[in-house]
Amino acid sequence: QRLSRYADILIPNLTEACLLTDTPFQESGWSEEELSALALKLQALGPKKAVITGIHGDDCLINFYYEVVLADGSLRTGLCKSPIAGQFRPGTGDIFASILAADALGNVPFADSVKKAASFIRTCIAGSDALHIPVCEGVCFENFLSELLS
Repeated sequence: QRLSRYADILIPNLTEACLLTDTPFQESGWSEEELSALALKLQALGPKKAVITGIHGDDCLINFYYEVVLADGSLRTGLCKSPIAGQFRPGTGDIFASILAADALGNVPFADSVKKAASFIRTCIAGSDALHIPVCEGVCFENFLSELLS
């Protein structure tokens, strides 16, 4: 929690967001209002932008993001829903965070960056499943890096 005030972008998964904000964890059933309240608690820790990743929807994964609108200090929020592409794999959070960091340096709008990262992760998971990569080995992202250039 103490280090969060130094972050420009915070990218916790749902469990981490609950731990950071002393919010009771629930596996599923989060409403948009509850996610907005969780985002407000994260914003109070200091970061101007955050994405809560790994939220389970009915048939999709949800990333809930916010960014502080500098003119008035209000939060702009959004949901990025991605159909489940395969088994959950380690390392996807690191790739997600790397895309957001690179896009921040390139001044890509935050909402666009979140959508691009979610789409890329989905592609990597589906591709890894198709290649029969063992789940414990994470995702095969190298085959799809060119998709980040467009």
